Amino acid sequence: MKKTTKAFLIGALALVLLLPGTSLAKGIKAGFKIGMNNANLFGEQAKQLEQDIGYELKSKWGFCAGGFIQFNLGKVLAIQPEFQYTMKGARMKEEVLGETFKLAVDLSFLEVPVLVKFMIPTPGSVKPSLFVGPSIAIKLSAKTKIEYAGQTDEEDVSDDMEDTEFGLIIGGGLDFGKLMFDVRYSLGLSTLSKYEGEEIKNGVISLKVGFSF
Repeated sequence: MKKTTKAFLIGALALVLLLPGTSLAKGIKAGFKIGMNNANLFGEQAKQLEQDIGYELKSKWGFCAGGFIQFNLGKVLAIQPEFQYTMKGARMKEEVLGETFKLAVDLSFLEVPVLVKFMIPTPGSVKPSLFVGPSIAIKLSAKTKIEYAGQTDEEDVSDDMEDTEFGLIIGGGLDFGKLMFDVRYSLGLSTLSKYEGEEIKNGVISLKVGFSF
């Protein structure tokens, strides 16, 4: 991905975060969300890694934050593009021959989901919703770190990974006026590896809190 494309997407994110509420048209609102990811890797290559090492990959916690714009198409339907920084990957921590073996796969992306949001009509100020939609994620960094027997090996694996990842997001949320909460699952649809025949994908559960202008 060219630097100019990354700069454009980052600029779009900044615009969403700084956009004043007074300038928004009726039926459109913007805001920001921040939260935590519980991420893991799956696919044939991830299974092969587990078989080679003899231990399972485990989920890791990471940070996510970004902005959104919601275009209401009526009382129950909206389109919600988002721009967010998100951390993904996996980890492993096991006792091997009396020593602690640690493996961390640290991935970061600029992710752009476009969600279709279904707002469930209810009395009162609490508004539940469901949403689903595709996403494209731009790779920002990819590193692995192994610690064992007092030795540490860190490696940048960006050249081994595709520049973009395609995914599907599904989730639900609750809006309390301007305050909102949501939980979502991001399913990686494209492999991260550049090498033919190697399938390894992201799977991420995210918990977020947000505020709309």
